Amino acid sequence: MKNFRNIVRSTFVLAASIMFTNTALADWVLDSNNSNLSYGSIKNGFIGESNTFKKISGNIDDNGHINIDIDLASVDTKLELRDQRMRDIVFKVAENATAKLTGDMNLEAHHDQAIGTSKVIEATIGIELVGQKIDYDVMLTVTRLAENKVMITPHGVIFLDVEDFELAGAIEKLRELAGLDTIATVAPMSFYLTFEK
Repeated sequence: MKNFRNIVRSTFVLAASIMFTNTALADWVLDSNNSNLSYGSIKNGFIGESNTFKKISGNIDDNGHINIDIDLASVDTKLELRDQRMRDIVFKVAENATAKLTGDMNLEAHHDQAIGTSKVIEATIGIELVGQKIDYDVMLTVTRLAENKVMITPHGVIFLDVEDFELAGAIEKLRELAGLDTIATVAPMSFYLTFEK
């Protein structure tokens, strides 16, 4: 009987273990009001700006697959003209309405994590943007907020190279329109994603 219980437990190692309990499997739904995904830009070598997306949605399914949709039209740079240029020139939202953040996490080792504590795990996440998908091996911090709520954040900084997404030309056009000397082609990305079940 003990061996049978161990086999069953190891079968449900992904999404169920995020909850760290033995409750029934179901999707973990993103709480968009308590989540954020942002990226930074650096202009003329020392001017830093933080940009975010107002609309993100998604879940972690019962197999542990993370699926986050990012509404590119909801980009918020704190300046409407810049928002419009990002939508039209960089993201081309008429052709690319959304970007995606995907990944798989095995949190079996954290099934007994106490409420209010955080643990660091290794994971691979994918960023799909304007037709290109890049995978990143990252460290993530998983914080158990309540019996049915967790928050996932990067453990450290994730850097995106726009050239990987074939966006160098679009960034150069932005630079020309804005009359800037430079816009860095590497951008830091951060997020905190809160899921409820």
